[in-house]
Amino acid sequence: MERLIEVFRRFKVRERVLLIAAIIVLFYIGIDRVIITPFFASINETKQMLETKEKLLEKSYVFIANKKRYEERLNELEQYYEKMKKKFLYEETEELASAKLQEIVNDIAKKNGLIVSRSTALKKNIINKNPYLIALSINIEISNIESTEKLRDFLYDIEYDNAKTLFIDNLRIKALGLKAVKGAIFNSTLTAVAFIEKKS
Repeated sequence: MERLIEVFRRFKVRERVLLIAAIIVLFYIGIDRVIITPFFASINETKQMLETKEKLLEKSYVFIANKKRYEERLNELEQYYEKMKKKFLYEETEELASAKLQEIVNDIAKKNGLIVSRSTALKKNIINKNPYLIALSINIEISNIESTEKLRDFLYDIEYDNAKTLFIDNLRIKALGLKAVKGAIFNSTLTAVAFIEKKS
């Protein structure tokens, strides 16, 4: 230590001042690197973390505030589903559900004085796998239609006045002339939702 003091005394005043300034600058840089920069980085990270938690907390408060509305909407949807479930076809296999759909259409046609001359099962579409719900479609043909009233009543019963939900698609009526209704041919695709207990 004495040796360093001797070397320091040999320096001129100007050199001593520069050396002391350099030591002070190095000391400040060391303190900055070791203490100040990590401290401010830690403060910045903490600030960002607090901002993120604040945003999550705000979202949680909004969700909690809307919880009652979500529960009411969920109850409405569950009630609607329960109401619609009554209008599904319930069978053990897809083939039985398709046969049941054809039977329903035949019964509605007979009720309205019409005869289904041909009905063909079409490809099914899977709506949901659990519970196993499918959309069954059949193509029907009714020939020798005697009056538009019978056809109108048949279509009304299919669409509105039926215990099961049926949808009419691809409706085609082929008549012999512009004014002739007698002998017209009606073609359409009918679709129903079926709940299958066992997959076939």
